[in-house]
Amino acid sequence: MAMEGRGIFKLVGTIFTLVGLILLGVAGWTGNRQYTILKTWPSVEAEVVKSEVISYRDSEGDVMYKAAIDFRYTVDGKEYTVPSSSSYSSSSYSSMRSKVNAYAPGTRHPIRYNPSDPGDMRFDVGYNFGFFFVPFLLGVMGIVFTAFGVGSLYTARSVKPRLCPSCGQPVGKGQSFCPSCSAPLPSQ
Repeated sequence: MAMEGRGIFKLVGTIFTLVGLILLGVAGWTGNRQYTILKTWPSVEAEVVKSEVISYRDSEGDVMYKAAIDFRYTVDGKEYTVPSSSSYSSSSYSSMRSKVNAYAPGTRHPIRYNPSDPGDMRFDVGYNFGFFFVPFLLGVMGIVFTAFGVGSLYTARSVKPRLCPSCGQPVGKGQSFCPSCSAPLPSQ
């Protein structure tokens, strides 16, 4: 493989490594944000005012379902009624129906609210897959992109350029004479 192949491996490797590292950084940031919500946002009992399964079409046209739940709660003597939805969607109506049934109107559940904006709340906070899905997905993608990029960079290091036997300078693929010393080159 000639010098051009090495350059392509370097370019692809650099791009994939950078994208992978950016994805890992965003995964770390979103994971830290979720962890901060879990650990620092106060908890309060909230009453479910309304709950329903909503449907929509995703980018491929498939029907997806989400749980839409309105909560009422009080913070520092002020009452809030806040609409919320599940942190994930599903193509399974029955799984979202089960979630909505668990949050039937009149039931009470712990929620977490933002202390600087009590109208900002989360109801599915916990050490569960749904709550940490986005950081997990970004982290896996970041690892895959970074590994592919580093692998390409490693491959670029092992690709040896074609050298002129007379002067030792690199020569391009398909050249018959060395551009540095004009010596004839053996055919490839």
